[in-house]
Order: sequence, then structure tokens, then C-alpha cells
Amino acid sequence: MVRIGLLGLALLFSAPAFCLSVGDTAPQIIGRDISNQLFALSQMDTKPKVLNFFWVNCKPCEQEMPLLAKKELAHPEVSFAAIHAELNTYTDTNYDIKDIQSFAKSLKAHPKTMVLGSEQLKRQYGIVGFPVSFLLTADNKIEKVLYGFNEKTVQQLENWLAKQK
Repeated sequence: MVRIGLLGLALLFSAPAFCLSVGDTAPQIIGRDISNQLFALSQMDTKPKVLNFFWVNCKPCEQEMPLLAKKELAHPEVSFAAIHAELNTYTDTNYDIKDIQSFAKSLKAHPKTMVLGSEQLKRQYGIVGFPVSFLLTADNKIEKVLYGFNEKTVQQLENWLAKQK
């Protein structure tokens, strides 16, 4: 008989229901951008894409946004989108577009496209922490997934962007 402790059960039931791998097609994203306009991944330009998932209370996410904005300006051949996909831990509900607008205003810079996503979107992408970036081909196939914001992920992003020219 196999015995699983409480921690084992918690890990078992908190694991992402859906895991994406390199080569998979990125699931559709539908949400509202910071100007409250409808956003859909399928309506983005047919260019390679950087989809950065963030949370308004994530300090590394806050630090990463200006870098992403800088990369977006330097690489017009790539589309960038920052997507919020986390529940409000105080209310146990999705965040509001005003929360994302306030977060954007608090930053020195951010990607032009910032989207309010949902907890369901987080599960679809198999995200367990922030920030995480999915680097996509022009036809939305996942080429690379970058977890966290550190020297290694910045270098991986720079290397990937250099190949898109």
C-alpha cells in the first residue's frame, strides 16, 4: 500500500492540469487590454511573439517590465504582450482592469500590450509562478519557455530575439 502525506496530496492536486511543451500550439488568449479593448492572441500580428505572464504583486515582474518594453522597441519584428493571470488573494476573484492599469502606471515602462487574463488562462498554460515568458513562432508554436527573471533568462531572451531578425 502506498502512503501519501498531506504535502504529497497538496502537490498532487495543485499540479497544473495542462502542461505545454516546446512545439505545442499556444492556447488562445482572450482578455481586455489596458485600454479596455478586446484582445485575442489569434488577432496578433503574424510575427514571432513574446508572451510574458505576470502578476501585479510580483517584484521580479515589476523589474522585468521596463526591460521588455526596451526589447519591444529594439525588435519591431517581434510582437510583445504582457498578460496578467492570477487571482486576487484577498478576494479570491480575478483582478479588475483598473488593477492592471494602476500597475502599468506605476512602472517606468512596459510593453504596449498589457492584458487582463484569468486564473483559467494560468492553468491552461501550466503556470505555477511568475514571471514566465513563452517565446512563440509566427504561427503561435512554442519555441521556448523562460521561467523567472534573472541573468540567464535575459540572455536566453536576447539570443532568441537575435535569431528573429
